[in-house]
Order: sequence, then C-alpha cells, then structure tokens
Amino acid sequence: MARPTLYDAAGGAPAMLALAADFHARCLADPILEHPFSHTGNPEHVQRLADYWGEVLGGPPVFSAHAGGHSAMLRVHAGQGGDHALSTRFAEVFDEAVVATLPADPALRAALHDYMLAAVAEVDTYMPPSAVVPENARMPHWSWR
Repeated sequence: MARPTLYDAAGGAPAMLALAADFHARCLADPILEHPFSHTGNPEHVQRLADYWGEVLGGPPVFSAHAGGHSAMLRVHAGQGGDHALSTRFAEVFDEAVVATLPADPALRAALHDYMLAAVAEVDTYMPPSAVVPENARMPHWSWR
C-alpha cells in the first residue's frame, strides 16, 4: 500500500489553511518576522500560502493555477537582501505552527521540517538585489524522505 502524500497525511486543504493561518499569526507576533509579514499587502496571503504549501506537499496545483506558480512565489521574496536570522526564524516558526496545527506524527513533522529548511535555502539564493528569478521555475514537490 502506497504511503499518502504529505498533504494528505497532514489533513489536506483544511490542514494547510490552519497551518498557514497559525504560521502567519505567529509571524505577526514575532519580533524578527513581524515587519515583513505586516507588509504583505495581499489580503489573500494566508490562503495563497496554504495553496502553495498544499501543492508542494502533494495536493492539487491550486497555487500554480491561480497565483503564478513557483516563479511568482520566488519573485515576491527576491532581491530584498539576505538576513540569515530572518530565514532561521522563519523555519523555526514554521516548525512551531506544524506542532500546533498538524497531526503529532514524528515522520510527518520531520519531513515538513526538512522541506522548510530546503525551501528557505532556495529562497535565500534569490535574496541578493541582483538576483534574477527564472520565468518558469519548476514547482518543488516534497515527499517523505
């Protein structure tokens, strides 16, 4: 029997939305992350974050269909200058939100933690002001490791 996707193991679309909402609220309350998160300017930010994570973790391609895919996500973050403390804290807050909202499955939590470390590392490569985001960056698809 095949193992479910991370998306399904987490609880599908409702779980992704709960994760994104909890994560966003934690970022707004965090002294390191508050500033960038309070200036998103997009009232659909939480839903788009849920859609993005859902797609990456094996759910339907909602983010790609409605928000421009991986290149669009990278463009939002590109060229803003790197800050390792911000990236580190981003991953820590993600882990906190996972614990608060998703099933208490150690393998699921480990896979999501590893995903976020890889995601933050990728986004960090586009932080320099001179960074150029490719037009059709392939959407990552994360699975059990």
